[in-house]
Amino acid sequence: MKIRSSIITSLIIVILTVIALLGLDRYGNSSRVIGPVGTLQSSNIVKKQVEEPKEAYRIWREAGYRGRTIVFVADRWESFDPGELIPAQMFRAYPLQLYNTAKLLEDEYLNGTTFLYVASLNKVIRKIVAIMPDSEVKRLGAMARKTKDFKVSDKGVYVTRQGFPRWYTTGANFADVGEPVLLYVGASYFKNAEPEDLFRHITKSGLSTDCVILSNEKGKDTVTPREVAKLNAFAQLVGVTPSSAVSGVSSSLTKK
Repeated sequence: MKIRSSIITSLIIVILTVIALLGLDRYGNSSRVIGPVGTLQSSNIVKKQVEEPKEAYRIWREAGYRGRTIVFVADRWESFDPGELIPAQMFRAYPLQLYNTAKLLEDEYLNGTTFLYVASLNKVIRKIVAIMPDSEVKRLGAMARKTKDFKVSDKGVYVTRQGFPRWYTTGANFADVGEPVLLYVGASYFKNAEPEDLFRHITKSGLSTDCVILSNEKGKDTVTPREVAKLNAFAQLVGVTPSSAVSGVSSSLTKK
């Protein structure tokens, strides 16, 4: 019975990956939904500071963003096995309930580890560019070498997992991705980094964005008041205020 469940779980993950890849094709560059675009300091873009990462997902979802690249800034990459979140009743109903997986994960398992995966299943994002400390990029590079689809260079690590591409790099090696992005900055990044340095790296890259979300990452074990204070300093650099609203965002979105 355990072997059968394991096989079914593996099949579900494979099919989820195929569905995600089809979604990436459908909601690729030609189907992006974006809002007014600017630089980090532009006043016409959405900017907000939140307590938890999952709040970022809800903002993106409510705003209607689709097919986007996200620049994700944090101290580490937290991975998980989506198959472990699939309840036993879905095995019995397979494959009929498979198509409800995205909603299931959003309703029941949305948290600081899963929120990017949930965003990918719901076609909000199609690609991740992660800015992380040098030590974390090296760790991910060592792990990537054990997989099939990877590329490691002096600029970072490229790998395709769970149906969508990821690029891990450092702030110093970060380069513009060639399209307006959703920017997420977690307080944990500032454990061994300064807000002025991150601001300089991103500004130098020429990055354009329509939405900047800063997260206090409440509950994360690597975040202390010191990291939150640094995040607040970064918020001042980019003109983010904790009470800034996102009302009216949806009406200003455009499809590219």
